[in-house]
Amino acid sequence: MRKNKLAHSGHRAFGAAILLFLTFAHSVYSQCAGADNTITVCDKYGDISNKTFDLFANLNGMPTPGGTWSTPNAADLNALDINTGIVNLWRINRFGEHEFTYTNDNCNQSATITLFLGGYAGEDNIDGSANACSDHPAVNLFSFLGSNVDEVIPDFNGVWEEDPNTVTGFLNGNLFNAESAGPGEYIFTYTVPDFDSCPGMQSTVNLEVHKAPNPGIPSNLIVCTTDDLSGLTNLDLNDLLTNEDPNGVWSEVGTNQLDNLQDHFVNVEAINANHGYGNYSFAYSVEPPHPVCPVKSSEVFIIILPTLNGSMEAENYCSGTEYEIILEYDASLLPSGQYELGFSVTSTQGEQDSLTEITLTNGTGNFIVPESLVPINELVQINILGIIGIVPERIVCNDINVPPTEFLVSTPIASTENICPNNPVDINLQNILDLMANPTNESHNVNFTLTLPDNSVVNLSKPDVVFTDGSASFNIEAEQFQLSGSYTLEITVEDSYEIGCTINTGIQVLPIPEEIDLEIAVDNNCDATSIDVLVDAPTLPDGSYTIDYEVIEQNTQSTLTDNTINFMGGVAVYGIDIANLPDGDYIVLLKSTQNDSTPCRLQFEFELQEGFSIGGEPIVVEAEEQQSFCLNEGTPTLEDITVSTSGAIAFYPTAESQEALPMATLLEDGEDYYVSSTDQNNNCVSEERTRVQVSFFMAEVPTTINSTPVYCASDEITLADLDIATPNGGTIVWYDADEGGTMLDPTDPVVDGQSYFAAEQLAGFCESDTRLTIKPTVVQPPLPDLISDELLVCALDNPTVAELENLENFIEAEVEWFNVAEGGTALPSYELLEDDTIYYAQSYDGDTGCINTNRVPVAVDLNNCDPEKYGFFIPDAFSPNNDGRNDTYYIPNIEIIFPHFTLEILNRYGNSLFKGDVSNPAWDGSGPGGKTVPNGVYFYIINFNKEGHAPKQGRLYLNQ
Repeated sequence: MRKNKLAHSGHRAFGAAILLFLTFAHSVYSQCAGADNTITVCDKYGDISNKTFDLFANLNGMPTPGGTWSTPNAADLNALDINTGIVNLWRINRFGEHEFTYTNDNCNQSATITLFLGGYAGEDNIDGSANACSDHPAVNLFSFLGSNVDEVIPDFNGVWEEDPNTVTGFLNGNLFNAESAGPGEYIFTYTVPDFDSCPGMQSTVNLEVHKAPNPGIPSNLIVCTTDDLSGLTNLDLNDLLTNEDPNGVWSEVGTNQLDNLQDHFVNVEAINANHGYGNYSFAYSVEPPHPVCPVKSSEVFIIILPTLNGSMEAENYCSGTEYEIILEYDASLLPSGQYELGFSVTSTQGEQDSLTEITLTNGTGNFIVPESLVPINELVQINILGIIGIVPERIVCNDINVPPTEFLVSTPIASTENICPNNPVDINLQNILDLMANPTNESHNVNFTLTLPDNSVVNLSKPDVVFTDGSASFNIEAEQFQLSGSYTLEITVEDSYEIGCTINTGIQVLPIPEEIDLEIAVDNNCDATSIDVLVDAPTLPDGSYTIDYEVIEQNTQSTLTDNTINFMGGVAVYGIDIANLPDGDYIVLLKSTQNDSTPCRLQFEFELQEGFSIGGEPIVVEAEEQQSFCLNEGTPTLEDITVSTSGAIAFYPTAESQEALPMATLLEDGEDYYVSSTDQNNNCVSEERTRVQVSFFMAEVPTTINSTPVYCASDEITLADLDIATPNGGTIVWYDADEGGTMLDPTDPVVDGQSYFAAEQLAGFCESDTRLTIKPTVVQPPLPDLISDELLVCALDNPTVAELENLENFIEAEVEWFNVAEGGTALPSYELLEDDTIYYAQSYDGDTGCINTNRVPVAVDLNNCDPEKYGFFIPDAFSPNNDGRNDTYYIPNIEIIFPHFTLEILNRYGNSLFKGDVSNPAWDGSGPGGKTVPNGVYFYIINFNKEGHAPKQGRLYLNQ
């Protein structure tokens, strides 16, 4: 029985043990991230262990390794090793609350360390080492605080204040405006307040502002190379300054006038003699009373102006034209620009001065002499008096080396009379001068160009025309004047005084008078009963004239009647007898030969014929009943109605009206018109009139609310997209010109700054005669201009997008950055950069928001770290005793500074204990089998694998 009892008791104990083990295992797993904890650190610099504060060791509960650390504060991320949980408190330069979260993905749990960090205000600076210059508008007071220990710097979120005894009101945050405060001594306090259980701190800066040197306000000396400079052989340069400090020294380049640093006298006459005209610079420099201020300098110029060299040319002119003088000059002396020029005109009227503006360009310019200053037929002389530059005032010396020029103004005259066609013309010349500018009494060859009414041109010449007191006559043959109308004659007289204009006159050739008006009136031409001859000859002188007439049968061309009519000049009516003619088609033919004295009449023979019929048949008229017209092409007349017939047509307002409308009658919208046709052979008129109804279209100018719209190039706007309205609902047609031009396809893309012209079109043919002008602006910002397509920075500096902005050269657009090639959201300048990432610059127009969709890529490498700059060091000891401090052998920041490093740990026998790289940077002290190796000396080999950094070997001490 006892045996069984013991056995039962043993089973119960074993079951309890199993339950305890399962409960413990569940508790460990559920707290694999540990538990939250709050820690206060008041003096982060007092204990060196606070520099590398172990967050993992300060978690509550039972956290297990393998998780990662994070922080919501971007400024704290630089101080945190997200893998080990080591936070460098020396890099957290803001007192207050800081939060770090440990996350273990194995259990999907997190725990948070809340760190209350006390402040540090830096060390006092009251020993006279805080200095600033009085010309500095923003002195950073933080630059005077600090510590003798490297990396120990004051917190940034304290408060700067002026001492009440030296208050100025010129302190803004940590920046002091020494320029406004002026020289003096100023006291400032920097306070970091109490936080949690940590006391506040305060430091003091005694700042001395030193007076900036004043080199004075400079002025220049301007003289001319031709001036008498004997009074400037001992010029005191100090006279060219005002308000300068007296302790400065003068320097110069090129003239060798200053012998030493105390010399301030120069010989301007010698400078001109040895070096000629030019701008000679002298600098006055003043040393500062304290080295915190820079040396200041003022520059004065001794400007010796040159003498203008050049020449003038002038033609001889006809009076009434502009008298232009051409000036050519040494372009090296005067820049192109606008100047005032003084000149004189010398003639029998005396010497008269004048002032004018002149534009000089690359060595040449021209000006106009007023007509009022120049007498006729007299040589006048032009002299340049001076040139004044509008900016600056004086450009060259008042002495001008431009020889004078001469010219003469004359009034040669050519005249003639009107003629009839095919007649010679007499040309009279007056006021022609010989080579000495006197009225000529010599013989000259006269050349002339004759322009006919049809714009054709004939070049002719008359040799040895004799002149008396400048006058002569010659004639042009009749064969040159066959056309009636206006002729133009341009004349040149050889070996005469050359005048810069053309001698010309007009010649009017009268038109030949109209022929005598004969008319045949047939009563009812289609079935004639009588024929009258109407004579209208009002220009004939009184007398007796004869007209012969014949009546001819059209089919046989036989003459049936042959007779004459006698009439007096003026208007007359005579009848022709056709009573006995059989049915058929006939022609009555009138002939007349006259002899009268009407001016310019050349036609004296007349002939007229008229067809008529006896028992004739009318012809058919065909025309579309509805015809449309476009009023934009002008108001249509009866002549614009389309009619198909072999005879002459006439229009009537009604089907029965007897009086035909004039063919020039303007059409009216919606009106009916009736057309008939007359056979020209027999004058038979169509029996029925054909009705034509007309309708009008009137296209109007399209309208828009914005004739200068602005579009983005990325929108790919076409002509069809432009906001245009038509008053009549017609079609929009586009052209490349305001008138005429080429019609454009509405799918054509809109081009920046190009004008387009829109017309309304109705019924497919009627367009508005005025076009709407649209001049779009298509905004295409220029591509970003970057100094490099690669950015090399160090991750330890927490580089942000602002570093990318430093790559930008100036363009006429704004630039924003993305981390995707297309789409995405623009990155803020404070966002941290990511390693091995391509960033993209995109430009946009700040006024319109238009973007250039083409982005410029930049590759970012965050491993460009200088070890010396970041205090890179290799530890020589560690203690893997699981006390949460220095438990692994880890080289700080090696994975950032040397991302391709390898680390090997060897024992004293050369056996390899550990191989590490960026993915496994820390040795936990274990050897083969995973057990911690004994205390002692071990050896490391580091291959940095970075150009310029050789591998390094050393020893380390392991102490548990």
